[in-house]
Amino acid sequence: MLRVSQVASRLNLSASKVYQLIDSGQLPHHRLGVSIRVSEEQLTAYLTETERRRSEPDPPRPKLPRPRLKHIKL
Repeated sequence: MLRVSQVASRLNLSASKVYQLIDSGQLPHHRLGVSIRVSEEQLTAYLTETERRRSEPDPPRPKLPRPRLKHIKL
């Protein structure tokens, strides 16, 4: 079981970002008393999921109308 600081080091993130991932539910974890631990399997599952999401194409964005600038006369 890895501590938050170890997970942050492996992911090259700050500890606060790892806490954000845990709070948002993106990174599975275990709470042991007041300690938070992440197993190797949970870390691997998180990395697999983020890689899968990264490989999916982004949905097309709707085109927004351009605002008319009334103060400029052409």
